[in-house]
Amino acid sequence: MRNPDLVLDQVRVRYRENWRDWLLHDDDDANFSFPLAAPSADAIARDYDAVGQWLRAWRTWSEAQPVARLRTVTRHTVVGTQEVFTHLDLPTIDDLVALDHGLADHWLRAKTRWKRLNALPGGVATERLRPHLQQIVDLDGADFEILLRSAVWFTEHPRSGLTIRQVPVLGMHTKWLARNRRLVLACLNITPSPDGADQPHEELEQHDLDPLGLKALPVHVDVILADPADRALVGGLRHLRAPLPEVNALPLRPEKVMIVENKESAYLVPDQPRTVVIHSLGNHLSVLNEIDWLQGARHLYWGDLDRAGMTLLSRARAQLPRLMSVLMDPATLGEHQALAIEDETRADPPESNLTDIETAALTGLTTEHGTYLRLEQERLPSPFVLHQLTRTLEVHGFDRGR
Repeated sequence: MRNPDLVLDQVRVRYRENWRDWLLHDDDDANFSFPLAAPSADAIARDYDAVGQWLRAWRTWSEAQPVARLRTVTRHTVVGTQEVFTHLDLPTIDDLVALDHGLADHWLRAKTRWKRLNALPGGVATERLRPHLQQIVDLDGADFEILLRSAVWFTEHPRSGLTIRQVPVLGMHTKWLARNRRLVLACLNITPSPDGADQPHEELEQHDLDPLGLKALPVHVDVILADPADRALVGGLRHLRAPLPEVNALPLRPEKVMIVENKESAYLVPDQPRTVVIHSLGNHLSVLNEIDWLQGARHLYWGDLDRAGMTLLSRARAQLPRLMSVLMDPATLGEHQALAIEDETRADPPESNLTDIETAALTGLTTEHGTYLRLEQERLPSPFVLHQLTRTLEVHGFDRGR
């Protein structure tokens, strides 16, 4: 015998599994029936009191649920006839969701939003939107309004050539679009590229923006000229930040190029002849293929000793196959492990191009408890860092292999 709580659980499961189909196919008049595992005549005779409690529970429940219909049958038992409930019948979806406030709120919001989506210029592609329906229903009211305004504007301006901040849609900004780009594309019946970003803190690149007819801001590159002779070419400046084409046009012919993950750590790199530092690229590592004066130089990489740092190292090496890492080895980790903190961030796995030493360092980031460590560049003592960097940079022909 199924009690009301158990059957309500079945109602919720039925709703979660089917609400998208009901919404997309306009099945408001669907009929639902949930068997209650009614007791047999023998079961009634064996435990009449338990059956009575079960019947009273269902009567009390149904009195509070006017939309619910309990189907009955008469059992003939050795102790007399007994009418028992066999099924909970619900004629419509609205009757079904009325049994649970959470379902009722979700269904009303889903229907209301689906109606407004269908009113967009040109309509919407039902199956294109289907995978995104839950995310759309979960949007707060303000974000849903921005989604609608964005879909209308991009429909009317498919090739604007504007940057994100130039789009005159109230409430839409870079992080909003990064977070909701796939929803916008689905409303426009556009298939996103499989490698497109949908992360709230990631900058959208040109291939992410092309389907929307937008243009990305030019990538800026941070450079440190560690050679005084190079600084003389640009008015004595040691630190530069400029768009990629301007950095590429610098009259440089470095012998050594050091790529450093973070700005504060890059400032520790000492002056060295024919040495240039590039830092703070984040995930924009593809620019390494677009700076002509990197060709012919020897390349070093120094990043955080954590899982994300190792992934960035591997991605940089995918651009510069002869890239050599520094201060990203088990010895550095072991000597300074007391300075490491727990790493709870999500990290993508690295490419399959780490050296054995780097792989050992990556393995060493996993603790015996199954958690992860993060040893940030900035935590390493400056004297230790300066000694290691100077020793590496002063070696004219450091190992060019992997």
